[in-house]
Amino acid sequence: MRSRWLIAFSIVLFGLDSASAQPQPPLPPPVPPASNGPTELPPLLPPPPPDAPLAEVPRPGTAPGIDYDQGYLYLPEKAPERPRRPEECGPGGRWWVTPSFELSWVPSVRPPASVRLRLSDGLGNTAPGPVIPVAGRSAGQFEAALGLVLGHWFDESHTNGAEASFFIRSADNTFGGVTPGMLVLFPEGPWRGTPQVIAFPEPFGDRILGTFPSTLSTFFTTVDVNYRRKLLCTDNARLDALVGYRFAYLRDELYLGEVPDDNSDYKRNRAAVANPFHGAQVGLAGEVRKNGWYASGAAKVAFGVVTPEVTATGLFAGAEGRVGSQFTALRALTTAEKNEFAVMPVLNLSIGRQVSARTRVFAGYTFQYLSRAGRLGDALTPANSGLVLNDFWTQSVNFGFEWRH
Repeated sequence: MRSRWLIAFSIVLFGLDSASAQPQPPLPPPVPPASNGPTELPPLLPPPPPDAPLAEVPRPGTAPGIDYDQGYLYLPEKAPERPRRPEECGPGGRWWVTPSFELSWVPSVRPPASVRLRLSDGLGNTAPGPVIPVAGRSAGQFEAALGLVLGHWFDESHTNGAEASFFIRSADNTFGGVTPGMLVLFPEGPWRGTPQVIAFPEPFGDRILGTFPSTLSTFFTTVDVNYRRKLLCTDNARLDALVGYRFAYLRDELYLGEVPDDNSDYKRNRAAVANPFHGAQVGLAGEVRKNGWYASGAAKVAFGVVTPEVTATGLFAGAEGRVGSQFTALRALTTAEKNEFAVMPVLNLSIGRQVSARTRVFAGYTFQYLSRAGRLGDALTPANSGLVLNDFWTQSVNFGFEWRH
């Protein structure tokens, strides 16, 4: 059976080999395509004469029967006008913040004599009390101060905006006093400002010598808010007009104890002269820029009213000033409030450098002047029957940076 299968398989292989060995018929030659026209390109059209007018295609709406042609490309007479973005007047940024550290000088009115306080016996009578050696002292003419400027432009062209500035200066001088026959005690600490005075009768008073701290301070601050309007602007400079309001506050104080903390009990025993000022303000401000450097300045003047306020509370009520070897009442400590016209000009100058796209650093000078103000040194002068008004000024050298966004 196996031999039959082998014979059949051999016959099939032999037939396939014979078929592949037979020659194949040749392929027919390709038939050329039929020619239906000329085989050459037509000649190019001659160019029109240079003076010949071009044929004008009738536009829809210009000839009867032609309202709209879908094959016609409609072009406007001119490109539509796009709204122009207003040009930005430098420097860049619609917001700016300018903090500064300042070294300032102020004039001082030093009291000419020591001050003696009066003790009350609770029955309406008073007796001599502690003596404060304030003669010739001041709170300090040279002290550090802080400044801050905030501003914002209302529009992209930096034409209309608002600007506010702030300045604060505080100086203190604490010194010691001696009380023969008395003790000045501070149960809650000398910085709390609530003293108690114990007087010893003779002959014990001659054997007791008490000491106590006293503090003389000067505080000055000013704030102004202005509307700012562009007057002139070039690529490297600008000039703005300012119209606004200014507030200033000058206060001198003398009190028992050291510099107080947040507690205000020290006001129960103190002598003070305060000068609040309110005024309308006008001015100019501008700057010039070149090669990354800039110089800026502002001149403002406020016209308003100052109201000197004299305060003598607690042990300072009826205080006396020394005249020779005697003490006399300080009549200026009872001066009534009175409104006085005053002028307050302010000048700012600075030179700075652009250090980044948003930041500039600068150094400058500031002068502030108040034409009329009352000082504590005048109120503690025995020869004055009322508060004498003088001028007040502060000068400062400042260092800071400006950040714009």
